Amino acid sequence: MVSCADDSLSPIITFDKAGKGAYVRLLQESARDLNLFDLAGSNYIYSVEFVDLEQGNLISEYKLDLIYDDNNPENGDNSSGQSAFRSWSSSEFGTTERGFKGISDISISANDLLSAVGISADQLLAGDQFKVKGFVVLTDGSVFGRDNSSAAVNGSAFQGHFDFTLNATCPTNLAGTYDYTVMSSWCGGLDCPTGQLTLTLTTSGYDIDDFSLGAYNQCYSACTGEAALPLGNLRLVDVCNQISVTGASQWGEVYTYHSLTVDGNDLIIEWDNDYGEGGTTAIHNPSGWPPLALK
Repeated sequence: MVSCADDSLSPIITFDKAGKGAYVRLLQESARDLNLFDLAGSNYIYSVEFVDLEQGNLISEYKLDLIYDDNNPENGDNSSGQSAFRSWSSSEFGTTERGFKGISDISISANDLLSAVGISADQLLAGDQFKVKGFVVLTDGSVFGRDNSSAAVNGSAFQGHFDFTLNATCPTNLAGTYDYTVMSSWCGGLDCPTGQLTLTLTTSGYDIDDFSLGAYNQCYSACTGEAALPLGNLRLVDVCNQISVTGASQWGEVYTYHSLTVDGNDLIIEWDNDYGEGGTTAIHNPSGWPPLALK
């Protein structure tokens, strides 16, 4: 018996077979969010190593460019094009545990980003983005970035980290199961005014397991808990403590919050929908609510 191998049929591509350039490999990173509630304390921290045919020794410079995308129209458009942001020469590189040249604990603060694009903290709103484009310059003058690197290098297998985006956002922590008290409803009944509802965070906002906030149980099931509840894609959306409602119920009803007030540990919501249903409910949170308000 004779065995043989055909390297052209290798199932896994490796860097030495992919080409003779260089790339940035991510070792570790923090969350890519800028907390609008604490911009002064917001930092993105990451560590990288440089990969080439000589474990990073062919790289003379690592540099970052910056683009600001103002995606929130509430304060106009302050977007800025690509410009130089930071750079490190080879003399500033260290050596990673695996023997590659690299840089540990690179810290990019929100204040650094604001200063670089020339905007103030109050101009930065939820949804705005800072897009960072990274490049390595080799000793022969060639430059490599995401745009002239292969999909394999930019994919998860190689942990390529040329470009990344930092998002301006606010943490939200409304999820939980809460006691409620129905204060009024369109049918006038105040039997079984208390109960529980659950807010669950999804990618499109908070799902509420009973968007009628207890009123359907009063008005449609005589307090038996057997009423069909409004579901569909209704969502409560929290953007930096500004609350709005999106979507519609499975019957196509659109819901509107007319008032939303934090009173001690109670969140009091007055609502109706375009079918003529409505009510007011107090949702109790023993830990207290953030300073929520209608958008």
